[in-house]
Amino acid sequence: MQKEKSDNWFVLQTRSRHEKKVVAFLSSQDIEAYLPLHTVKKKWSDRIKLVEEPLFPGYLFVKYDEINRYKILNTPGAVRFVSFEGKYATIRENQIAAIKLIAAQEIETEVIDISLTIGEEVFISEGPFKGLYAKLVECKGKGKLLLEVEAIGKGVLLEIGTNKVAKT
Repeated sequence: MQKEKSDNWFVLQTRSRHEKKVVAFLSSQDIEAYLPLHTVKKKWSDRIKLVEEPLFPGYLFVKYDEINRYKILNTPGAVRFVSFEGKYATIRENQIAAIKLIAAQEIETEVIDISLTIGEEVFISEGPFKGLYAKLVECKGKGKLLLEVEAIGKGVLLEIGTNKVAKT
């Protein structure tokens, strides 16, 4: 009996700068993989260019059934599934939807390392992220919204007015 595909996404760590190759390989093997990308300005001595880079360098998200786990781990550039206390780290579908929403926006984003002691949870009441819950951080008098991706200990820091969030 074949197990059904999980409803959750799993976090796959990759070798440095291999994220796009790994996701392309997995997609060619009919394995559902998602690599959030964002556009950044890169400055060289003679030009400035817009470049697509992974939002979470070294990580991508995979939805799979158990029989494909070793195929995924044997993918060139794949390192391991992220795990905590012996259990694979998972991301819920609504968190993937929030990440997709962030990646689709044409605003500057910054990914930062976070700890679980940051701010209180807020509900976004206005703007393109309306309806999402996130952690709030105050930085130098500016309201900054931190969307936490628990399974990899990273967050996305967005500049947003504090009048667009409400305490939960």
